[in-house]
Parts: sequence; structure tokens; C-alpha cells
Amino acid sequence: MRTVRLEGVSYNVDRDPDGVIGDFLGYALSLRNLSGRPPAEEFADLFSPAGRGMRLPDVFSAYRAEEPDDIPEEFGDRYAQDVETGELWVLTRLRYGHAADSAVVEGPELRRLLRSAGAQRRLVTDGGAR
Repeated sequence: MRTVRLEGVSYNVDRDPDGVIGDFLGYALSLRNLSGRPPAEEFADLFSPAGRGMRLPDVFSAYRAEEPDDIPEEFGDRYAQDVETGELWVLTRLRYGHAADSAVVEGPELRRLLRSAGAQRRLVTDGGAR
């Protein structure tokens, strides 16, 4: 199970060598109230097992893998069976002029990371002590 820490304005997630998960958390939590609902409620809907995920054109994409072809090529067949039996989310950072970087995260872990990162952000933005 990964852990997340807010360090300055960025999230540091263990077992995230390319920083893709940390960047995703930063992007997702910086887009407060996309729908006018509280972020926790909005994320619960976007990243539920039936959720549609989130896309920021030319920046980031987060979607549920529903079949093996939804997993980026760099992972090979590593997650092929898990797609059929589990709930996997693909997080992809898009950078102009660079190859995309991706991470694959199980649904329950993704939702837990969003809650944890959101709680840490509230402590900082609400003026709470850390």
C-alpha cells in the first residue's frame, strides 16, 4: 500500500518512481469544484468503479482500464489478467515534446490516496498545524 505526503506544493507518493501518481493528485486536487460539488463527493463519483475518470487535455488522463488493450504498452502483459478480474486505473501524464509517463493503480488504493491527499491539503489550506 502506497503512502502520500504533501511536500510544499507537490505530493510525494512512495513506489511512484516517475512521480505520475503524485502529479495526478496535485492536478486533481487543484481543480476544486469542477461540478460545484465538494471535491470528496466529486472524486467519489469520478473514480468509483463505474466512474468516468478525469481528463485534462494535453496535461493528464485518468481512466479505468476495462480491457487489456487499455493498459499502456510499456506495461506489457503485466496487468492483463488483473483488468479482467479487478479494478485498475491508468494515470497518464502528458508532456509536450516528451513521451507520456503512466502508472497503474488499483481502484480502492486510488480512492484512498485521493482522500489522504485531500485531507493533507485541507490541513494546509485551512491553516491547520501539520
